[in-house]
Amino acid sequence: MSTDIEDIRKGPVFGPFIFLIDKDVDETSFDVIRKFKRLYGKRLGKIGHLGTLDPFATGLLIIGIGGSTRLNQYTEGDTKEYEAIGILGQKSPTGDLTCEPNEVDFDESFSGTHINAINEVLNSFIGPYEQAPHAYSAAKVDGKKLYEYAREGKIIKKDKVLRHIHEIELKSYRENELHLRVVVSHGTYIRVLMEEIAERLGTFGVLKELRRTKVGDLSTEDALKSSDLNELDPYEILRTAKPVDTLLKTSSLELEDDLVARYSNGQRLKVSKEDGLFWVVASNKIYGLGKVVDNTLSSAVNFQPAAPRSIDLNLKK
Repeated sequence: MSTDIEDIRKGPVFGPFIFLIDKDVDETSFDVIRKFKRLYGKRLGKIGHLGTLDPFATGLLIIGIGGSTRLNQYTEGDTKEYEAIGILGQKSPTGDLTCEPNEVDFDESFSGTHINAINEVLNSFIGPYEQAPHAYSAAKVDGKKLYEYAREGKIIKKDKVLRHIHEIELKSYRENELHLRVVVSHGTYIRVLMEEIAERLGTFGVLKELRRTKVGDLSTEDALKSSDLNELDPYEILRTAKPVDTLLKTSSLELEDDLVARYSNGQRLKVSKEDGLFWVVASNKIYGLGKVVDNTLSSAVNFQPAAPRSIDLNLKK
């Protein structure tokens, strides 16, 4: 790389923003974060992700810089789009093929099914959908992850939670492999969905591949490949950063400079706005996510420093 890395490892100079990363297979979400930390040290401030991906899954991972990591709870209403390949007639304890080969069971009686039957079953899932987390998932009981219990031989079953299947499409069916595109609500486990689709078809099911293609309006089409983090100049990577208001589609509330100072200090302000969430903006900077109730603005997330609406690449100041 042509850039002197030490020039971008001297401490944070940016307000919050995000990166869209297309995560590789067999890479954890924290592996991606570690790549950013190796590149920039503490120069970008806090680095986190907004919604993890299993190591065997690929696709869209949103990396948050600075205060943007605190917006996770406000993006949970976003739908998520996946492309998944599942195999009918097989099952595993993990719901995918990350287990040992001898742990995969086969339904010897299953010889296949018809596309019409598959489409009928898929359509039956559209709408409200109750689902429990998979036994091999990161959901927690008493502060411990379910997969940690499962690896100790203890299978913990949690109660079902209401989710929503917005869209489900059969892209292809060949040699007992289903290629699906699904759009689901936050917290939906595609491994569990695949198992339950197979169950309604009278057999087992296991997830072979999983790729997240969208989170809300954000897409892998605009994402930087994770492998590029090892190849590109750090300045070129920064050019792909997105302003924080890309993350949440909501209106802006423009404040005068004197009111911004009061807002940043945690004061409530009287405004003429309908109830809801707003990006609090002044002088082309985003000072946080505000909440208006009964014409009173309060801070939901306060950015200090304020978030830029465009990324300043002058890192050597």
